[in-house]
Amino acid sequence: MAEDRTVDLVVVGGGFTGNSAAVEASRRGASVAVLEAETIGHGGSGRNVGLINAGLWVPPEEVIRTMGDAAGHKLMAALAEGPSRVWRLIGDLGIACEATPNGTLHLAHSAAGVRDLQDRHRQGLAMGWPLSLLDATETARRTGSRSFFGALFDPRAGTIQPLSYARGLARAARAAGAHLHDGTKVTCVQRQGDMWVVTANGHTVRAKSLLLATNAYFNGIEMGFRPEIVAVSYFQLATAPMPARLRDSILSGARAVGTRPSSCPRSASIRLVG
Repeated sequence: MAEDRTVDLVVVGGGFTGNSAAVEASRRGASVAVLEAETIGHGGSGRNVGLINAGLWVPPEEVIRTMGDAAGHKLMAALAEGPSRVWRLIGDLGIACEATPNGTLHLAHSAAGVRDLQDRHRQGLAMGWPLSLLDATETARRTGSRSFFGALFDPRAGTIQPLSYARGLARAARAAGAHLHDGTKVTCVQRQGDMWVVTANGHTVRAKSLLLATNAYFNGIEMGFRPEIVAVSYFQLATAPMPARLRDSILSGARAVGTRPSSCPRSASIRLVG
C-alpha cells in the first residue's frame, strides 16, 4: 500500500478468512481493503495439509457438553456445512486448486480405535451426518493397506491445494473490486469516532468496519490488547511423485485419510496428490 485510503471494510490478513470476507463484502457492494504483511496465503492458510473436514477430532457430544446445548449445536451445524460451502465457492469462483470432494477416511489402527470410531459413528448419525463405518476388508480395499482394523468414511469432506485456494479467493476479491495489498504490515489500529484507523507502511486506511483475520500471526499490532494464542507444532512431508500403478492401489479415489492413536492426542493425515 502506497497511499491513504477510505473504505467500508478494512481486513487485516490475506488468508482464507480475509480473502473470502473480501469476496463476500465486495459482491454486496462494499469497498474493501485487505492488508497482508507478507504475501497472500503466507501463513497457516497456504501451509496446511489441505483437508476439507466437516467436524472436529473432538466428538460432538463432548463439544456440546463443554459449550452448552445452543452454542455446541450451532458450531456443529457450521462445521457440517463447511465442506459444501468450500466446494460451492470453488465452483462459483472458478478456483483451480485440485479440489477433490471424494470424502475422507478416519482409520483405526487397533481394536480400541474401532470402538472409538463406532462411538463417533453413533454420535454423527444422531446429528444427521451421512457417515459410514467400514470393516477391515473394505478399509484395505480403499487404502491399499491391511494394517487397519476399520475406518469411518465421511463423504462430505475432501482435499484441496490450500495455497492455490487462498490465491484463488484473492483473485476473486480483486475481480469483485477489493483492493488487496501484500507486503503491507499493519502497525497500529485505533478507533476514532465512528471509524477505524489502520496504519501500515506509513499510510492510513479509514474504515467503517474492521476484520482482524491474522490468526496466530498477530505480530504485535498496537491496538490496546493482544490475542491469546495456543501454539500447536506440526510438520508435513511429501514423497517423490508416485507412478500410476502405485497411485491406483494406494488410496483409490484420491481420498484423504487420518488416524489417531486412541491413547494419544496426536494425529496424522495423508492427502494423495494426483
